[in-house]
Amino acid sequence: MAWDDTAEQRRIRRRRRRKIRGPLTLVVLVALVSGAAWYGYQSVMRGVPSIGPTEVCNSPSPGVKQRITAAKVTVNVLNAGRVSGLADRTAEQLRQRGFTVDTVGNDRDSKVARVEVRGRASNAPEVLLVAANLTNPTVRSDNRDDVSVDIVLGSDFHGLAAKGPTAMDVDTPIPVCVDPRATETPTVD
Repeated sequence: MAWDDTAEQRRIRRRRRRKIRGPLTLVVLVALVSGAAWYGYQSVMRGVPSIGPTEVCNSPSPGVKQRITAAKVTVNVLNAGRVSGLADRTAEQLRQRGFTVDTVGNDRDSKVARVEVRGRASNAPEVLLVAANLTNPTVRSDNRDDVSVDIVLGSDFHGLAAKGPTAMDVDTPIPVCVDPRATETPTVD
């Protein structure tokens, strides 16, 4: 009879293991399938990267007069000082003057006392227009490829200049960049 008791006990243990192993396997499989579905969905939603340039830039002839306006200038306002909210307030003032504000944030790596303007060249029209709206800025060139302008604010910065230009005539050619995908193809009727 002892042999039958152990056989019966083994059967009971096997049933318990099956009762635990079945649902546990199901939970693991559902988690794997859900993870694979999420990954596939994310991959599809990201789309295929486009081939070709995202922007096509063209510089007009050197003799042609151009006018740059605040709306055509994209600025990034960065706070390198200890004054909380300084970049947000300055970005709002720049928006009121017509500038396009792209990024507002902190720049803890820079050591700026008052205000620094950074752009593709220190004499670039967009840099000069932004600098004219600030009081005694330090202008630096960082040889960037785009025409955006960074304004790095220090703790001693106390606001924009009372009156700053929102447009100016320029002699140096300003690159005009357009999104090639947004351009309509002309049709002949």
